[in-house]
Amino acid sequence: MTPRGPSTEGDGPPAAGAAADRTHRAGLAVTGGTVLTPQGMRAATVLVDDGRISAIVPPHTRVGAAETVDATGLHLVPGVIDLHVHFDVPGISLETDFHTGTRSAAAGGVTLVIEHPFSDPPTTTAERYRDKRRQAAAGAVVDFGLWGALTEPSLDEVEGQHALGAPGFKAFLPENDMGFPSATEADLLTGMTTAARLGARVLVHAEDRDALAAGEARLRADGRTDFAALLEARPPSTEIDAVRDVLRLARQTGCAVHLVHLSTPEAIDLVTAARAGGLDATCEVTAHHLLLNAADLPELGGFAVCAPPLRDRDHVEELWNRVRAGHVQAVVSDHCPYGRADKLAASEDVFGCPFGIQSVQEYVPLVIGEALRRGMELPEIVSLMTSGPAVLCGAADSKGALRPGMDADFALLDLDAPWVVRAESQQHAQERWSPYDGRACTVKVVRTMVRGRTVAVGGNIVAPKGSGRFLPLSGPAVPRTTEGAACRN
Repeated sequence: MTPRGPSTEGDGPPAAGAAADRTHRAGLAVTGGTVLTPQGMRAATVLVDDGRISAIVPPHTRVGAAETVDATGLHLVPGVIDLHVHFDVPGISLETDFHTGTRSAAAGGVTLVIEHPFSDPPTTTAERYRDKRRQAAAGAVVDFGLWGALTEPSLDEVEGQHALGAPGFKAFLPENDMGFPSATEADLLTGMTTAARLGARVLVHAEDRDALAAGEARLRADGRTDFAALLEARPPSTEIDAVRDVLRLARQTGCAVHLVHLSTPEAIDLVTAARAGGLDATCEVTAHHLLLNAADLPELGGFAVCAPPLRDRDHVEELWNRVRAGHVQAVVSDHCPYGRADKLAASEDVFGCPFGIQSVQEYVPLVIGEALRRGMELPEIVSLMTSGPAVLCGAADSKGALRPGMDADFALLDLDAPWVVRAESQQHAQERWSPYDGRACTVKVVRTMVRGRTVAVGGNIVAPKGSGRFLPLSGPAVPRTTEGAACRN
């Protein structure tokens, strides 16, 4: 993607004299809010033309705009970028799945999602990647990108997916029930070598496959399929050992590597040490690993079954310490909207329950609220959902920050609006469940805007189906003005 030049309108104070008195014209003005700019929080008016920020001006500047959004009392932050979502429910079609999933994202302040390749069929070839982006664009209401796949049967498809817009490739080390082939060390070596040559990133679900299989087999032999058995089968060591191996291979190949949904502080420390040693290694944590802990499993049941599993309270506290210390590059949802019936099956056999938590609709206000409660500043936590992810997925020239020339993607937040999460508010009418049902929150997403267009107000979706655009994040870029239409049915 070609970087844009500087705007003629800065985000500083107006010039002296006549220029200070002139009226600023714009297609849209967002007024009255406290704006999170790269220079910090301040009262300002944000002006938008043709879907991009044209200027950020002092609040009493004279403005003439075709449309005005009043953000009085609200904080205007960049639209959230969720690097880790799975949109495989309701499963009728990719178009329907992306319509449902991106509606949930829009309601939660998320304006760009990067979806993982676990669709049906898995997105393991360039042809499937091309078909997926076309079908997804027909349903999406927010912008989206697509990760590619690193799997043994299709390692020669990595370059083709990269050319179509994949900024990185997902490798899944454990066995899984999604039909996505797990990657061996040899697969990783081959895939990482190719990715390093392309300048792409490899994302890894790092849990030791052999240790997990042995642990589950032992516990099943003992008749153990309860929730405690899940924690015993997937102890912290399975993650820590796998992360250590992945970092070794990254050093060997020179590949940039991103460790997804890390749940242990020790694994994050390994990534931090690798970065200090010069390796391009990054990591993310999920909302559920920050907001829930293993003690919640008996009450929440299958609705809190995920992989890696929830950890004990001490681990959660240490994860927050790493977040505060700047050792984590992104906070994500890892949204997995499995059906209620499938999740309820965990009470009979936890190992037969699908691993995943749906949370893209609630995770932004919940995580921000918890971070503020713990003494973090708003810019600190928001950067882990905006500018940090933008760099990791290759969207930093257009997304993730509020400054002239950037896409006008906004989340308008009320930081003092107590409310309670209700499962019945889920956008997916047939699968209304949430592990956060009944949880109190103090931060509310009031409005979500994508490229200057309101897509959600008060949790109600007002954007038409197919209004979201595919964002090519590598390779030859399709023109931004036509890509959305070109990808639709």
